[in-house]
Amino acid sequence: MTMSARTVIHDDLNAIVELQDNPGVDTLGQRSVAFVHPEHSGATVNACFDGFPQGAFVSENGGRIIGYANAIRLQPRVALTTHDWITATRDGSGVSHDPAGSWLYVCRMLLTAGAGHQSLARELSPLLVSLKALVEKAGLDGVAIALPFPGKRERSGTTEYQKQALEEGVKDFGQPRLSGAMGPSASINVALSDGFNHQIALPHYVGISKHFALMVWRNPASG
Repeated sequence: MTMSARTVIHDDLNAIVELQDNPGVDTLGQRSVAFVHPEHSGATVNACFDGFPQGAFVSENGGRIIGYANAIRLQPRVALTTHDWITATRDGSGVSHDPAGSWLYVCRMLLTAGAGHQSLARELSPLLVSLKALVEKAGLDGVAIALPFPGKRERSGTTEYQKQALEEGVKDFGQPRLSGAMGPSASINVALSDGFNHQIALPHYVGISKHFALMVWRNPASG
């Protein structure tokens, strides 16, 4: 069954901030933070939410938040071309939100992970489903989300290398998937399964040798 996330309300913001230091526990043990954007503070989380609260969603398990994403609207010339996180999102504050932008762009995100080698599907997939639904409702062109790409070598930050790795994943596993599914590529695997495609490589997206892949979903109704 496809699950969607719920929209964030202002009362959620403190819990979202505290999630970095207190990801909680589940039946298998202590949860951990699988990914969080830099400067995950009350100031930046609140600023991004205030800029575009309609784009903020949380995924939950048993009433506890396990994933969070806040998207803003950007023009495709910004969202779909080579950029870095600081510039595109103004340090994650969401000040770059453009009310006329035709693309949703994930500005802030935090994903927790269950104990052991578990998929990030429960955490990330509902967020992606909700972002796609918002695009369809608002008549926008699509969703763009930058996700960490495994490896710190320079080649990991090149489009050709990333495309090759994605193609090899499909060949090896018979479905859209990168090897190392429980490592940095876990979120990319979820996005691929949810209909997102690789757009471009984003080398040094949040710092030196921290390479990301820009994954996009295009609204079929937008032409």
